[in-house]
Amino acid sequence: MTSDFNPKLLLVTTKADIATDYVVLKLNKLDVPFYRLNTEDFPLVALSTVQINSKNTDWLWTSSLHKNISLDNLKCIWYRRHRLPMMPTEMSDAHADYCLRETEWFLKGAINSRSYINKQIVWMSHPLNIQRAESKIYQLSIAKELGLQIPDTVISNDAKVVRDFFHQKSGRIIAKPLRLGYFDYGDRQTSVYTSPVSLDDLTNEVAIKVAPVIYQELLPKKYDIRVTVVGNQVFAAAIDSQSHASSLIDWRKTDTEALEHFVHVLPHWLEQACVNLVNELGLSYGAIDFVLTPDNNYIFLEINPNGQWAWLEDKLQLPISEAISNWLYKSSQ
Repeated sequence: MTSDFNPKLLLVTTKADIATDYVVLKLNKLDVPFYRLNTEDFPLVALSTVQINSKNTDWLWTSSLHKNISLDNLKCIWYRRHRLPMMPTEMSDAHADYCLRETEWFLKGAINSRSYINKQIVWMSHPLNIQRAESKIYQLSIAKELGLQIPDTVISNDAKVVRDFFHQKSGRIIAKPLRLGYFDYGDRQTSVYTSPVSLDDLTNEVAIKVAPVIYQELLPKKYDIRVTVVGNQVFAAAIDSQSHASSLIDWRKTDTEALEHFVHVLPHWLEQACVNLVNELGLSYGAIDFVLTPDNNYIFLEINPNGQWAWLEDKLQLPISEAISNWLYKSSQ
């Protein structure tokens, strides 16, 4: 296979990810040779070939600019986002589903095989570790074992168990999705936020049975705390979620853009605990959510292995993109 470009750094992302744009600007200033692989380009815009024989496994990506990019000599991969393309409208649903599945498995196989073929590649972060870390059950268990405080939690589809938990907590519990709180109705999409639970919500046993849900004690809040970990660097922001009725339970549900944010200084032990959690999950990056209670206890809620940070840069000038780009630069040398 012939190639026009042999980058040492690969960004696996999407065209729509603004956070990647922030990092790309920083990488350009550092004069880092990298390739941005926008996953939705494949297979309708970009072409790709994996060639496996008795001597080599080679991966060539042909961009929309008809440049052949060899992905065989990578030293660092930033696995940021994976987004499937839109298939041609004239294609049947069955054929479109087949093509999307095959496309997804091609990309997963090609990307994952890099770590086996070249064990020296540095990842932010490996997709298999990201997938495992996305499990809220798994991350809660790890956080607890590392000494972080967590809310009392029940994850169940058993109505009796949930009702017992509700009464144990004097009716002060919340519910949130186990993974993605997202419904696609075709003509509209809706998000499911963390929500308070009433006793009426627990009367329909069939509705509870059809899917497990995370139920947790409703915590008193002083602030929501967002902690972004890049390698060994930690950036923390306090979000004044209690200043608006719409954001009391889940700050993401706010109906105002004026929700106040502050740069927050974490205790040293908690900074180190956040780095330890990211490392224990096999990640190089993590966005961690805590509740800071009125008596100044930090309660771990969850970690997003690829969580957003761009809005924190815009509001607070936290240099997260710079930290990511510097980490990628050093790891690709």
